[in-house]
Amino acid sequence: MRAAPESTTAHSGPWSQEGLPTALSTRTAAGRLLRRLEAAFRQPFAVLDVSTARLERVDSDWLPCDFFSRVGLCAEVARRGKAEVVEDFAPLLTLAVPLRDDETSQNLVAVSTFLTAPTETEDDIAAAAETLGVDPTVALRWAGARIVWPPFAVVELARSLVAESEANLQLATAKVQLSVVSSNLLATFEELSLLHRLTEHLSLSISESELCERALGWLTEVLPARCLAIRLLPSAASPTATGNQETLVVGQCPIDEQEFGPLIDRLGPQVDRAPVVLNRNRTSSPTWHYPQIRELVSVPIRGGDQLIGYLLAINFKPSGSSAGESEFSTVETSMLASVAAILGIHADNLRFYSRQSDLFASSIRAMSSAIDAKDPYTSGHSDRVARIAVTLARKLNCTADELNTIYLGGLLHDVGKIGIEDQVLRKPGKLTPEEYDHIKTHPELGERILHDVAELRNILPIVLHHHEAWDGSGYPAKMVGDQTPRLARITAVADSIDAMSSDRPYRKGMPQEKLEVILREGAGRQWDPEVVAAYFQVRDEVRDICNTDRQLLDLDVGRWNREAASEPV
Repeated sequence: MRAAPESTTAHSGPWSQEGLPTALSTRTAAGRLLRRLEAAFRQPFAVLDVSTARLERVDSDWLPCDFFSRVGLCAEVARRGKAEVVEDFAPLLTLAVPLRDDETSQNLVAVSTFLTAPTETEDDIAAAAETLGVDPTVALRWAGARIVWPPFAVVELARSLVAESEANLQLATAKVQLSVVSSNLLATFEELSLLHRLTEHLSLSISESELCERALGWLTEVLPARCLAIRLLPSAASPTATGNQETLVVGQCPIDEQEFGPLIDRLGPQVDRAPVVLNRNRTSSPTWHYPQIRELVSVPIRGGDQLIGYLLAINFKPSGSSAGESEFSTVETSMLASVAAILGIHADNLRFYSRQSDLFASSIRAMSSAIDAKDPYTSGHSDRVARIAVTLARKLNCTADELNTIYLGGLLHDVGKIGIEDQVLRKPGKLTPEEYDHIKTHPELGERILHDVAELRNILPIVLHHHEAWDGSGYPAKMVGDQTPRLARITAVADSIDAMSSDRPYRKGMPQEKLEVILREGAGRQWDPEVVAAYFQVRDEVRDICNTDRQLLDLDVGRWNREAASEPV
């Protein structure tokens, strides 16, 4: 090849950038390396595409050598990625330099011929020129304007420039990767922080709505959305279900609450099973019904196989961490999906807990009813003792957990009577010493009955020790003073109050005046004086309890009507 192909653009000077292919612009690593080569060697390089055997760029001051016969060598140079000499016939040396770039194929090679010894006549250069397919006269004229380069210097300088380009390319790639990793780490950190805050509040005491409100508030801090919303569906499994759908919204919502249902319906059946992401490539369609909604992510909230509701992000809002972005991506979708999963798990746990709690409460009521059925003369006694004990315990500043324990213990304090013989338990007259000893076994029988029920372990001291006396004359352990567990001492007073005030087949209930005289006289002997003192501060409430029929109250005392309490719980 003795001249540039017709398709090749000639250039006015050795460093002209006019007509460069995009791959060789100064914005690419290949283009920057080409400029560095020409600046360092002070002579032009041609650019050869080894995949097509085509010169992509030549210069008017370039020695028009024959490279067709050397394309294979140049292709090997491109493959190795290292500057190599492809022809060395003194005083001419031809160098090939790979032009690597992260945005182009690795097919470009920069080639140039160097003068390695002084030349004065055509005879000095004729043989080398003929080897390269160049007219000796043209070669001699070209050599007159060249710098003489030692061959080793040509190779070493070229290789150092390639190494520098490779290092810069790796640095640029590392910066991009670091930016991506940093962005992903930030998104992951924000997601993990949010999920940690959510999981910290996965208490069964917090409702679905409360956790959803907190989740929306926290999502507004990290999610680039102008509006966030949760649409909760009514649940037949929930005892508090009203049949109405609840919608929680934060931010600038472009639609009314009534439009959320139709909006979700328009997203199709897949919205119940998987995230749906709509950006402007979808919402710009003439068939899109909500022009005020430009971007949207909807994620289903599922508890097991049950659909609980939907978590939505509406209209993208660029923030510091999302600068340059204009639509929702997998980052936001992933975060919403993670939050929805936690909300679904919590809702499912609440429903399961509600069912288990109802079953547990029913079991307790059944045992309490069994006690009443065993001793019909004291029907309602356990329930009244439980409520009186709660009233006394509240006055004595017991904790919420202690109130729940003493209520449950009061309901089951006489469960051991199930094991007492009927003729003894129902005997209307005075008991014999042997019969009384048999009756006195019911606390231990009750403790054995309930011992293997893990949920009832806390009430065992009440069941076992509610007949202990302050002076040690009680049973079964003859404990003295505060050796008896505090909740058992409170229950003992409640048990005695209801026993003395209730009617029996063989006697009428004791008047309150007489009952209170007995309580005062027995304080510090039969009963804990602190508990007796508490009674006199709440006796009106206790009297009301003694005069009312059995009530089916929640086992969680904190849910009782607060207005009925003498002090806030």
